[in-house]
Amino acid sequence: MNRPTMIQSTTRILLLLLLLANLGFFAYQRVLGGTDEAAAQITALQISPEKILPVAVEAVSSVAPAAVSAATPVPVVPVAVSPPPASAPASCAEWGLFAGSEVARADAALAALGLPAGTTQRRVTEVDGYWVHMAPLKTKGEVDRKVGELKALGVAEFFVVAEAGPWRNAVSLGLFKNEDAAKSELERLRALGVRSAMVTRRERFLKQVAFVVSDPTAATLARLAELQKDFPATEIKTGGCPINAPVKS
Repeated sequence: MNRPTMIQSTTRILLLLLLLANLGFFAYQRVLGGTDEAAAQITALQISPEKILPVAVEAVSSVAPAAVSAATPVPVVPVAVSPPPASAPASCAEWGLFAGSEVARADAALAALGLPAGTTQRRVTEVDGYWVHMAPLKTKGEVDRKVGELKALGVAEFFVVAEAGPWRNAVSLGLFKNEDAAKSELERLRALGVRSAMVTRRERFLKQVAFVVSDPTAATLARLAELQKDFPATEIKTGGCPINAPVKS
């Protein structure tokens, strides 16, 4: 190999080595710089525990995130707690049904038991009924005479209508839910000698009353059974309570 050719080859090798050295230095700087930058980002993302402040959940839910400041705690909003509703009675006893003058008599008998206040109530329903009665009398003298006649015949359950209107001074002898029961009573009265009684059908005329006792004790049920003997047409039922039954307070 002659001298000029050798010089050219040597020059090319030196240039190649210089290029490789520059590339290696550039790669080394990139690696070190990237590591330092990543470390700086990790440090910036670290959370200092001493800077964390407790925040009430109730307050945060009603405040926009941008309005919550780490330096100013949000006051806790008090929440009103409603008292629990009164509990409904577990069971009830229902005594009935009563109509006419029997309502007041049963009401007085029940009041004599002295049950706790708020444990009894009336359940009233209005139904079409059949009325056994005598036509209205004109004068008080006629009323007194008719009352005397009924008592003499042995009729004990009746009353005179005192309210103003077309039925004033009529003598009521019984209210019945069905026509057969009314006709049966009419036949009984005629057998006693009552001749002027009649049966009239009335719409929504018959008010039937039942007495409801909430959570009755065994003693209360026994006393109700004794009262029921004086009202043979009624019955006592125990079980679930009506929707409007008395509620324990």
